[in-house]
Amino acid sequence: MLNSPLLTFGSAVSLLFLATGTVQAAVMNRGFETGDLSSWMSIGQVTVEDEEFGVAPAEGTYQVVLETLQDETGTSGFDLETFLGLSTGSLTGLGAIEGSAIKQNITAGAGDILTFSWNFLSDQDPTETDFNDFALFTLSNTFTQLADTSSPNTISFSRLFQETGYRSYSYTIPSDGTFILGFGVVDIGDDSVNSALLIDDVRVSKANVKVPEFISPLSLIAFGMGILLNRSLKKK
Repeated sequence: MLNSPLLTFGSAVSLLFLATGTVQAAVMNRGFETGDLSSWMSIGQVTVEDEEFGVAPAEGTYQVVLETLQDETGTSGFDLETFLGLSTGSLTGLGAIEGSAIKQNITAGAGDILTFSWNFLSDQDPTETDFNDFALFTLSNTFTQLADTSSPNTISFSRLFQETGYRSYSYTIPSDGTFILGFGVVDIGDDSVNSALLIDDVRVSKANVKVPEFISPLSLIAFGMGILLNRSLKKK
């Protein structure tokens, strides 16, 4: 039964669809749909919220909210650098006083595409350039700024005054490996005004793989027909 031509031909067709499709690499709890931080590590003031936060999630029911405004036990810029695996001075050298972050280890290959949705919110006056809070994402020992206090341009219905609204970000993984994927938000210059980063729908997608000519659809059909014909002649 396992060696039937139909199963063999069907397996070949399945291989065709696998080769032409997009395969998802695992980011655990990518949309925070567990309602908590399962599979993520966190530091600072981090919560998982639904639309009652005042901002609808980018997808699904939940989103993660990272905020800078904390009490006297707040997470320092140095603590954030250590947590995210960044070199000393990466954030503190820019004036980071405190902040919050999440992280997760992911395995990906060169050319894989990391995508996520983000929304930066702040109560900070954008004209006060000495207090330019910002949001970031990290991949192992490097970080990229997503937005700062000059970015929000929409009144927010959350507990913060203004926001950018959800935006999409895409990043091509440069090499094979296991990486620390992190997201953070930092207070610059003071610890008295709140800024926040919302993250949702984090995923890593395998790049599309083109089907080589020797396993083109027509070749697969011919291959399958050949198997059927060969089996039929043997029975005679």
